[in-house]
Amino acid sequence: MKIRNSIFILFAIFLVSCKKEIIKPKIEYNQKANQLIQQLISEENCGCILEIPKESLIEIQKLENPNSNFEKIYIRKLSLQNRNELDSLDKLSKNFKFEEKYLKKNNIKLIKRSSIRELEKGVTFFSKTCRNSFKYFIKPIFNKEFNKAIINYGSVGLHGELGMKFFEYKNNKWMIKNGS
Repeated sequence: MKIRNSIFILFAIFLVSCKKEIIKPKIEYNQKANQLIQQLISEENCGCILEIPKESLIEIQKLENPNSNFEKIYIRKLSLQNRNELDSLDKLSKNFKFEEKYLKKNNIKLIKRSSIRELEKGVTFFSKTCRNSFKYFIKPIFNKEFNKAIINYGSVGLHGELGMKFFEYKNNKWMIKNGS
């Protein structure tokens, strides 16, 4: 009976420790992704941001450029071993939750994707609703250490800019890497 209880306790400890190892990267992803996006929002002086899509950066890239070789670039820039590592890191973005409190605190409007067509019809949308700027962000991908990131962000509108950028975390700040 004691052996059975001991085995059960060891098995329970094993399950709990495995679950912590799975949860930890998801929490760290959320913290680092919010940190990077919030830094970019503050640097860009945003008035509005477009709701962040549910799809990951890789899913969006595949839809927009099905014949592109972007995975090899991501693997190299993030110092990864192979495509499997990239895919597992990309999956961390599935449960991303943007901290909307940051937007409220800084008086930045979050524009839902479902309402963008209606809002664009209004003549005063860009001049009054989003005075400073209107930006979009796609969930970033990080390396295993969460000190390198790839993110797509830029301005929304007719003269919107595409912004695939590579960042490195140094001295408590995300710094754009040369050659981005």
